[in-house]
Amino acid sequence: MKKRLFNIILIFTISIGFIAYHFRTVDTASVWEGLKNAHIGWLFGGMFAMFLYWLLEAFVLHRISRKVTIHSTIGEAFRITLVGQFFNTITPLATGGQPAQLYILTKNGMDAGAASSVLLIKLIVYQGMLVVNSLIVLLFGYHYLLNGSLPKMSVLILMGFTLNTLFIVALIVVGKNKRIASLIVHFLLKPVSFFTKTETYSSLKNNVEQKMNLFHAESKRISVDLKLLLQCSVLTTLQLWLFFSIPYFVLQGVGAGPLDLLQIIAFHTFIIMFSSLIPIPGGSGGAELSFSLLFGLILDPTTLVLSLFLWRFITYYSCILFGSISLMVKKKKKAQDFGKTARGVEMNPHR
Repeated sequence: MKKRLFNIILIFTISIGFIAYHFRTVDTASVWEGLKNAHIGWLFGGMFAMFLYWLLEAFVLHRISRKVTIHSTIGEAFRITLVGQFFNTITPLATGGQPAQLYILTKNGMDAGAASSVLLIKLIVYQGMLVVNSLIVLLFGYHYLLNGSLPKMSVLILMGFTLNTLFIVALIVVGKNKRIASLIVHFLLKPVSFFTKTETYSSLKNNVEQKMNLFHAESKRISVDLKLLLQCSVLTTLQLWLFFSIPYFVLQGVGAGPLDLLQIIAFHTFIIMFSSLIPIPGGSGGAELSFSLLFGLILDPTTLVLSLFLWRFITYYSCILFGSISLMVKKKKKAQDFGKTARGVEMNPHR
């Protein structure tokens, strides 16, 4: 709990510190006046786009989970999605979301191996569609980077794209190659043998191997369901383009001048690529810097600082807000009800 709170404070400190320093010459009265005159409808539209982003991710989680358990519900998938968003937001390189979701799925009664396969397939679909759609944006929007000092930034953006591409390749290898996955797990388990009895370590190792076998069996079963993968890919693509377009709603909300939708989508995609290189929770500092450099080309300083704050709230701080609320929501169904698989086989989470 203390670590979560520290990360949240760190995020706000870096973000507010960057805005305060970078825009120290901007008249705060003008920013406040701009906020009072903002078009609320457009800003609510941006927040609604973020809500749909979460909902579509929940649909994907629900669809994949239905291959494993007959008791997956949209409501619970939405709650798990928000929990994942919360932990992705407050951990470096968004590494905390998957373990948190795995914990909830297993707590609901799903076997750890099956739950891991569900989350891996979901992550592969998401990362795959992120790479594909980012490539499309790069092909049609790269010329927007060829202005002023931005070509220097393009190197970092391309590095971010390359990192995401390598990540999806690594995920596929782990999901498909049982030997490599087993080597990684056993390597991570080895230090445990130094602190536990031989019998305890042997029992733990056997249990992990059972989970690994189920993990690969479920991953293989789900990955050959082309209809499911296509449906999830379409939903994820819609999810990503909604997210890409959120700055458009924000800029319309603050009354920015004539806007080029493709340029705004391209800029936001570039920001995502750049932020993926920043090993600080939420890419704090890097996200604000890239937003300022890119949108500073088309916005005056007052509109820029207001847009930056609203954009960061909708796409980032809202994940902390609603994610923390979802953590406090307790599930009504009994955990053992979720032990039934889609094939009618009882799964014991302690097996």
